[in-house]
Amino acid sequence: MRSKNRGEEKLTRRNEVLENQQSLVRALRGSLPYLEEFHRQIFVVCVSGELLQRDAAPKIMEELALLHRVGVQLVLVHDNQPLNQSSLDTSSFPVAVSRHDLTAMQEQVAAINWEFLTKLCLYGHGIMPLSGHFVTAHADERFQTLEMDLANGVVQEVDLVAIRETLQLRHTPLLAPWGTGQQGHLWILEARELATELAIRLRAKKLILLENISSPLVEKDRNTSILRQWLRQQSSVSEINRLRLECMATACERGVTRCHWLDATKEGALLTETLTSGGIGLMVTNTAYRQVRAARPSDIPQVWGLLSGPMRDASVVQRSTYYLEQHIGRYRLFCQDEDVLGCCELISYPEQQTVEIAALSVALAYRNQGIGRELINGVLGEVKRQDILQAIALSTHENNVFVSCGFKECSLEDLPPEKRFNYDYPQSKIYVYSLMGTGNDINTD
Repeated sequence: MRSKNRGEEKLTRRNEVLENQQSLVRALRGSLPYLEEFHRQIFVVCVSGELLQRDAAPKIMEELALLHRVGVQLVLVHDNQPLNQSSLDTSSFPVAVSRHDLTAMQEQVAAINWEFLTKLCLYGHGIMPLSGHFVTAHADERFQTLEMDLANGVVQEVDLVAIRETLQLRHTPLLAPWGTGQQGHLWILEARELATELAIRLRAKKLILLENISSPLVEKDRNTSILRQWLRQQSSVSEINRLRLECMATACERGVTRCHWLDATKEGALLTETLTSGGIGLMVTNTAYRQVRAARPSDIPQVWGLLSGPMRDASVVQRSTYYLEQHIGRYRLFCQDEDVLGCCELISYPEQQTVEIAALSVALAYRNQGIGRELINGVLGEVKRQDILQAIALSTHENNVFVSCGFKECSLEDLPPEKRFNYDYPQSKIYVYSLMGTGNDINTD
């Protein structure tokens, strides 16, 4: 009996090792498109100074080093921690810094800069940081109402040539949040605003904010227009969080492909966000990151994989590649970035002004995340603009996604004659969605 238990334990351990290996292989396969896309692309990364004091700092440096090794061109920025002095106005953000406190602020920024350099050298294997003055600045007009001699500034010019030459030499620029003025004055900058200006002017692929807290947004991904609307409606958002979000929106609106806010205290946050389709933080983009679109011939391999994989839904009839080649125009896809995570087929019955939503399938790793519902609602939004009176669907599931989208169970007699004649799925329930007079009230919950 004891030997039998030992044999079972060995088998269990062997299966666990095999599963871990397979998960690693899947992760590597999933990351390859991102590695190809990001090679020789610029990422501007703003690191909260507080992270440098935490246990997470070595892991962050290691993740930055990995991105550097695969060809990402990193431009690093760090912030400064506010001084706890009564002369500073801490009621708003950015914090007002008087000339009287400038020396202490310089020392503080220099200390953070040195600590960042040290940790990069210790843990960022392969990264050769170069810290210098790449930015000129002038007075921040937002503080004109304060009757103080202030040292707060905003970016005026960026030495793009010097930064690009540094990157070409495989060095990594590290910028402190300050800039020099034309009269030799030193101006203290807000680090996230500095990172935003760098990302815009360098035409960076990404702006990444590595923070010690999560974003206040519930949804993980946002379009800039939706984000702006959300910010107008939220009065309880702190000034610093509002500034972070506005910087991300501004960067996307002015040409940066995508911006990310990550809670970098979570191990692997940077790599998970940049090298996987699921991500882990808040992403802001100026385009549709998640969308429902018509399938193209180039999508056939991914659609076939969804419909014919070993873990496909047993209720979905398998389609051959020949069938897909002939009918790919019927398919609608739910895409996250360029990854196809779900699909369905639209079969039209023109005489009955009916469309059938068939072959609904969602990738195994992304089930129970509302993707099926988003796909169906996207399809309903498309067909309601056409001369269609109703949508029908067949399903073997009791609590299925069609019901959650507003479909009602109906009888065999409600099917179009052609569908009724070919109906051979007695185990399936039949559902219908009336598109007459629906307007814009499609269920999007």
